[in-house]
This record gives sequence, structure tokens and C-alpha cells, in this order.
Amino acid sequence: MRHLFICMAVLLSTALHAQTEKLSPEDLNSWSFFGQGSKMVESHNMFFMKEDPAYSDGVMIVSPESYGEEVVVRYEVMTLTPATVLVAILSASNPGEDANLTIPADYDGSMKLWIDDVESYFYAFRNAPHNFTPFIRKYPVPKGQDPALVSADQNIMYPGVFYSIELGRNKASLWLKIDGEKILETSDGNAWSGGHIAFRIRGTAGEYAACLIRNMEIIRP
Repeated sequence: MRHLFICMAVLLSTALHAQTEKLSPEDLNSWSFFGQGSKMVESHNMFFMKEDPAYSDGVMIVSPESYGEEVVVRYEVMTLTPATVLVAILSASNPGEDANLTIPADYDGSMKLWIDDVESYFYAFRNAPHNFTPFIRKYPVPKGQDPALVSADQNIMYPGVFYSIELGRNKASLWLKIDGEKILETSDGNAWSGGHIAFRIRGTAGEYAACLIRNMEIIRP
């Protein structure tokens, strides 16, 4: 019984000390935007971004703030085209102990930067247009090794529908929930330190990506 009370006290203490930051569409619109495309605050209180239909290697927004090794991100997202791939990135930082993130001024939105030059956890959860199922990857990785920490068996997201997303990490533990169901869960024995949050979309087969985001919050101790 004493052990139960101690556990409850720890959980209550954690809940009381957690900080929840609610982000408006205007907040997201102020994040740094990269790639060929556009972003805006949509008139129905949502954040919108899309690729340039003529040419794009992906577009994304990156948080101005760096977050620690314990962070949870919750939001709702809808893809507006069938070709849209949805990605969220946690703990994006310069290599080593530097929690800052340096992105070149001429960055075009392509994946090479994120694969080779940035430490991050890469959550791809609407992934059918790229012929993958949802996964969490760790970048960068030694050449020849599989970057996937964990992959799901099937795709479950469709265009034109809002889904509730939760992605998070508690130091070495990482997870992804879609509509409250834990889709992916893994751990990293050699975990990265903290870093920035980013949201990326990419189309496929010459079709562009677009999405709406609403009701975002970031939770940390």
C-alpha cells in the first residue's frame, strides 16, 4: 500500500509540474518556413501550408525554441491532397551537445540536410504515398545501417480527415499515437539530447502536398 501511495504521489507531482504550451495558428505561422511553397493562417482558425505545385522538394516549419529530452506534442492534422506525406521531427539540433539548429540560408526543403547534417528523431506517420508504413527514424546513421528504430504494419490515415496526433519522448523512450492509439513505441539506448520541433510535408509522383493543423499543444516538465 505504501508503494502505491508513493507511485501516486510521483504521478501527481509530475502532472502538477508539467507545463502545457498552447500554440495558436498565428504562433505556428511565426515559425521559420523552408522550401518552395506557402503558409498562412486559414480563416477558420487553422494553420495551412502547401508545396509549390510546380516545383518542390518538401516544405516545413521549424520551432524557434529548443526543447529538452522530455517533450510531448499534440495536435490535429488533415491532409488536403492524397499525395501528402506527413512528418514531425523531435530533438532536431546541430551535431554534438549543441541544442541549437543551424539551417543554411539557401536550404531548399529537401531531405539531405535532415539525413546527413542534423541530429533528430523523424516521425513519418502518413506515409502511404511514399509506399512506406509509419516509422520513427534516427538521423544521422552510419552508412549501410537501417535508420528505422521502429515501423508499423499498416497505414491508417486518409486525406480529408482530421486525426489527433501525439508524438513524444521521455529521454530514451519515444512513441507515436494516432487518435489515442499507440501506433509506434521504441527506445534509443544512445539517445540524442534535446532540440527543435519541426513539421514537414511532401508530395509524390509530381503531385503536391498540403495540410491543415489545429489545436496544438506542447507539454514538457
